[in-house]
Amino acid sequence: MADTQKLQKRYDHVIIGYNLASLTLAYELSKKQQNFCLLDARHLSGSPVKNVDSVGSIVMARVPFNHPMDTSHLATSPFGEIAAREGTPMTFEKGQFKSFIGFGKEKISAIEAVDPFLVTENHLPQLQVEDYWQQALDQVEPSIFLDQQVTDIEYDEEGITSLTLNAKTTLRGSHFYFFDQFKFVFEQLGNEMKKPASQFGKARWYSSVNLIIHHTKEPETYEMDQLYLLMGSKNQPCLGQFSRINGHLVSRWETFIPAEMTADSETTGVALKEIKKQIKRAFASDNNLPGTEQVLLHDRVYANFEKSHLESGKMSHFNNLSIHSPLFSGSVGWAHEILCGLQAAETIEMAPQRAFESPQAEL
Repeated sequence: MADTQKLQKRYDHVIIGYNLASLTLAYELSKKQQNFCLLDARHLSGSPVKNVDSVGSIVMARVPFNHPMDTSHLATSPFGEIAAREGTPMTFEKGQFKSFIGFGKEKISAIEAVDPFLVTENHLPQLQVEDYWQQALDQVEPSIFLDQQVTDIEYDEEGITSLTLNAKTTLRGSHFYFFDQFKFVFEQLGNEMKKPASQFGKARWYSSVNLIIHHTKEPETYEMDQLYLLMGSKNQPCLGQFSRINGHLVSRWETFIPAEMTADSETTGVALKEIKKQIKRAFASDNNLPGTEQVLLHDRVYANFEKSHLESGKMSHFNNLSIHSPLFSGSVGWAHEILCGLQAAETIEMAPQRAFESPQAEL
C-alpha cells in the first residue's frame, strides 16, 4: 500500500489511525484537494476489513449495528435512505428464537462492551459500507502509510510541531488528527490534557474476536439485518447479523475479551469456540453450517466512556490537534464511525493554518 509515493517531510493534515472514521476524513480531504497523509502502526492485517475471495469483495469484520443517529446537520449524506427497525436483539433459548429482555442477575463476560448493542431501535442505512470503504480507499490509498508508529510528539506554546515515527523519522504538519494511539497521546501531552488523560486512564478496554461466515447453504431460519445475541453456559455472549454482499449471504459474529488478554491464544481460542458453538446451536439443525470462515482479532476496539466528559475533537489549547473516536459518543456501528470522520472534516476550514519555512520534500 502507498508504494507509489514516498512519505514526505511535511503535510498540511496528518491523520493517525486506520479505520472507517479516519478513512472518511481522508476521503473528505481528498475531495477538497488538501495535502494529507494517513498513518497507522499496524500492517494491512490489522485492517477492519477482510478480503473474502469466495464473495469477491472485501467484508467489514465487525457486526454492522447502528444506534439511532441524526444526520440533519450534514450538507450531504453518504448514507442514502435510513430505515428504522424497532425491536431488541433476538436470542435463542430452549430451541426457539425470542426477543432478548436482559441479562438479569447473571454475571456476564465483557458486559460493558455488549451493552451498547442492547437498544430497542436500530437504524439501517441504505449505504453498503463495503462499497463506501472501497470507494474511499481507491481515492486515498497512495496517501496511506502503514507500519508507522508515532513514538514522540514535539510541541510548543502554539501547538503540535512534529511527530517522530518509528523512533527515527521526523514528520511536520499544520494539523494533526488522532483516531488511534490515544493512550500514547495522553501520556505525551498529560500536562496539557490532564482531565481527559485521567478519564482515559481509568477506562477498561476490550478487544473483539470476529468470525465472518460466507454461507454456501442458507440456514433454515434467519432474519436479514436482525441483530442476534447468543449466549451459552459460559456467559460469553456473541453478537451477530446476516446480510448480503454481492448476492452472497454473509454473517458476522463478534464477542469481546479484556484487552489485556488479547495476546493470550487460549483466551481467544475459547472465545472463538464459544461463538461457533452458539451459531451451530441456533442455526444448524443438523449441527453443520456449510460455509467458509474468516477469523479476525481486533485489539482495543471498545472502552466505556459513558460517564466521562471526553468529546470528539479539540481537547486542549492546541488549535492544531484534535482527537476523534465514535467511542466518545457512546455509539456503536459503522454509520457512527463515518459520522465521526465527517464531524472531523467539518472542523477543517475553521482550523488556522500554521506556517513552516521548510519546503515540502521527500524523506
